[in-house]
Amino acid sequence: MTSGRPVDGDRGGPEDARPAFQSVQMDFAAYIRHPDLNPMPPGIEKRRMRIYARLFYNNIESILAKTFSVFREVAGDEPWHAMVRDFVHRHRAESPYYAQVPEEFMEYLDTCRGEASTTADEGRPTTSRADPALLPFALELCHYEWVRMALDRAPDADCAFDDEPVTIDDALALSPLAWPLCYAYAVQDIGPDFLPEEPAAAPTWLIACRNRHDEVTFTKSNAVTTRLLNLLGEADTRGAFKTLADELGSASEPVERTGLATLNRLHEQDIVVRI
Repeated sequence: MTSGRPVDGDRGGPEDARPAFQSVQMDFAAYIRHPDLNPMPPGIEKRRMRIYARLFYNNIESILAKTFSVFREVAGDEPWHAMVRDFVHRHRAESPYYAQVPEEFMEYLDTCRGEASTTADEGRPTTSRADPALLPFALELCHYEWVRMALDRAPDADCAFDDEPVTIDDALALSPLAWPLCYAYAVQDIGPDFLPEEPAAAPTWLIACRNRHDEVTFTKSNAVTTRLLNLLGEADTRGAFKTLADELGSASEPVERTGLATLNRLHEQDIVVRI
């Protein structure tokens, strides 16, 4: 995808205001993005141009379909391809790299949601609930699916994994390959048979992690565990327990006992590491 190009034949100024080669580039990019809405640039063999446009679209669609497989299934074939075509046609990507296309797609979904909200505020008809880009959980589901890809591609962590139980005197930290997550929707349960229209009664807390075997897993969590993991980066283990106990209005002993059991469980999953 290129950036800065007006859509649907809007040249952004008089034809003679720019060099001829820029006109060719813009016409070429416009056709590639949406062959049905833009004329084929002159002087190029039609067969070759169609092949190029098809390859360009297929490359982007393939990346998105692999990354967002659940969302693609929820959307269905025709709506999915219409949405990907609209993404290619309208979205102004900030990065030229194919590896960043999934993140750009999430920006596109967020833009669609914002446009729908603005339209509703102005009292005009909004896009149908059936539009997959505007499903209320779309952005969170896609982020959940993107995390798996991002962790899979992330550089190896500069830390050592071990199997010895941790103690309150150990210096501990959250693994660089462990990401605490919080969603309004139960994203891990979404599929063709579960399409929530409203956020869940309570947030969904998860910890995504790539373990020592390079397997990406998602572990259910909660607000207190997530707070404890954040505190490990600010204080030693004993200090983290004390701060957490103060915040909970609890005695230190039960917090230390429960917290240490939790940290040992997370350590076994390579979520918590010694430092």
